[in-house]
Amino acid sequence: MGYRTNQCQSCGGFGHNRRGCPQIKEAHARIERLAQKYGVILSEDDRAYASTSWIERINEAAKIVDADEDAVSWRDRWHWEEIESRKIAQAAKNKRGRKCGFCDERGHNARTCESKKQHRKDADAMQGLAHRFVAACMEKAGIVPGALMRYRDWDHQTNDYANTPVMVMGIDWNHVAEPGYDTHQGIPRHLDMWFREAFIKVKMRDGFVKRMRLPQDIAQQTSYNYHETPSNQWGLLSPVHGGTVNKDSGWMGDNVTMISPAVPGVYSWRSNAETTSDYMVDRDLGPVLDELLAAVGTTLKAH
Repeated sequence: MGYRTNQCQSCGGFGHNRRGCPQIKEAHARIERLAQKYGVILSEDDRAYASTSWIERINEAAKIVDADEDAVSWRDRWHWEEIESRKIAQAAKNKRGRKCGFCDERGHNARTCESKKQHRKDADAMQGLAHRFVAACMEKAGIVPGALMRYRDWDHQTNDYANTPVMVMGIDWNHVAEPGYDTHQGIPRHLDMWFREAFIKVKMRDGFVKRMRLPQDIAQQTSYNYHETPSNQWGLLSPVHGGTVNKDSGWMGDNVTMISPAVPGVYSWRSNAETTSDYMVDRDLGPVLDELLAAVGTTLKAH
């Protein structure tokens, strides 16, 4: 199938749209020339509102001198009106000034927006905080490179599903507290969501690497996500205690930056917690989180 450029809705030609249509531009220029030729002067209102009623005076003047070739058709009137309407809209836009797509204030755009620049710094700082805390949880759980997990997969030998061992290759940090830079809601402040994505990289028995979610019965996560009963779909077989997580694959944990006071802090869906430890199944992780929060000047609160 051949490549086809855009087609003009007015003349049907290819390679331009209505805004760049040469026929519309020529119709507008012709009417301006005829107005000058016959001494037809536009009023301020005619120009300000793109009125075409005045063009009839050109036709009347051309008829008097039998210049039928100078008659202006209704189609050309509409073309003149289209260009003039664009001029009016552009003038109004210029008068208002540019409007930022991020903060909605005028006088700048999203590329130069100071609020967006600060938002990006806060989003990165929050992601760094999340990575440090999730790393502490994974290391305490023993979910580090070399650990074994189980995954329910189809066994071609038995023609049935079976739990097979898979090896942990590391954490894909790109999927832990992923920030959104283009929206005010993009700061990854949600403690529970830090543990929800599939971020554990494992090597399957066929050699392929896939991502798995944190097992639901692992105590080193928020109490909101925890389920005491192990899942029959996936779980932890053999942890490696004393090991360390990988610090690649999108690791942002080295970014220890103060978070702006304008950011409301980290929040959780759980609403009945009294201390930081109450948010975690493994209560020993509460003081760890407190220390990390204090390091960047933010707090934890229920949503």
